[in-house]
Amino acid sequence: MNRVIKGLRAYLTDWKNLLTHSIVGVVILLIALFAPVSPYIRIAFVGVVVAFNVIRMRYT
Repeated sequence: MNRVIKGLRAYLTDWKNLLTHSIVGVVILLIALFAPVSPYIRIAFVGVVVAFNVIRMRYT
């Protein structure tokens, strides 16, 4: 359990993850202003970003 908490803390404090999620959030907001997107697509997009970041952190 302690390992999970450390991994989650590392994920949430990594500057690359924060930057990626910030950029994704801004892109989603801009897209929503011009072309409304289904909430399911937004959630899927965020899920893909999280998965990409977890994979990146494992192999770096």
